[in-house]
Amino acid sequence: MLMEPTAPAATRTDLCRITVRGKDGSEQSFDVGRNDMLLKAAVAQGIDYPHNCRVGVCGQCKTRLVGGRVSPMVDLALSPLTNEQIQAGFVLACQAKVRSDLVIDVKLGSGTQLPVRYVSAQVTRYRKLPGEVIDLRLALDEPVAFNAGQYCTIAESGSFTRRSYSYYDAPPADGSGAREVGFLVKRLPGGRFSEWLFAEDRSGVKFWVEGPFGVMGVDDLDRDGLCVAGGTGLAPILSIVGDRLRRSKTAKFTIVFGVRTAADVFANERLQALLAEGGDRVRLVTILSHEPAGSAWTGPRGMVTAALDEALGVDYAQTAAFICGNLGMVEAVERRLIGLGVQADRIHADKFVPSGTP
Repeated sequence: MLMEPTAPAATRTDLCRITVRGKDGSEQSFDVGRNDMLLKAAVAQGIDYPHNCRVGVCGQCKTRLVGGRVSPMVDLALSPLTNEQIQAGFVLACQAKVRSDLVIDVKLGSGTQLPVRYVSAQVTRYRKLPGEVIDLRLALDEPVAFNAGQYCTIAESGSFTRRSYSYYDAPPADGSGAREVGFLVKRLPGGRFSEWLFAEDRSGVKFWVEGPFGVMGVDDLDRDGLCVAGGTGLAPILSIVGDRLRRSKTAKFTIVFGVRTAADVFANERLQALLAEGGDRVRLVTILSHEPAGSAWTGPRGMVTAALDEALGVDYAQTAAFICGNLGMVEAVERRLIGLGVQADRIHADKFVPSGTP
């Protein structure tokens, strides 16, 4: 197995004590290396720390710094933190380099933290779909457990080019680890990984898989869900809806799926299978943003936010929302849903940011 370089064992002077204060006055402590990133070091120890993107975009890992010192690795003015949160001492754990012992305020323990695994795999399906998307399936040499809506990092064996993608599979119903996992990979012009992947059939190629990462709405099991997906943001939506159809006997789901044109609609096979499984518990609204005028398309047109109104028939005050797609789309949908009455703590978002984006 290809192993990552092992750092020398840290001495006590190289370590910083992280103390987490709970709302009830309880405390939990763990040690990380001085100059380590707070989130990465915590997750590596199995600490159930809230997070998703790990690149300073989603804001899931926001943490209030009560005492101690960190060095932010991004300009906080460009982060998802509000001015009020910054003034109150909040930082992003994924972008906070630990400089001293810390006292922090963050809600740990969603009960969903799974061990991060690093396993070898092989491509068992390489299938080009409409919209310049590839359905990529990997057979894992060892089973890996993950939660619905999570993601992992994949790379060709021997390559240092790694990219993160969400699983589109629902986790195995029996709770065992998955032996095979699938991803939807969009071709990005100039993208090192996606251009390589699209160049030729990669069936049989060896990969390495590291994960799972992220938390994508682990609560609200029996609450009806509104799922909004832009492009390959459909992948975690397929995982979440497929999982909840099995785990809840009552939850219903409305999926709003946005792509540019009718020719770009992909994953029909998986969508139809999900609709067949869910029956009257799942409905699909496909909306096209750049469909030529006068075409045969009779469905809704516009950005995905155009489909989010009272006519959609969703009880916005009671629904749980799951939003997946590019950063701008997700933020626009969040604003729209809050305006429609969705409670902010029931909005679960996965914001895709292309590698290399500042």
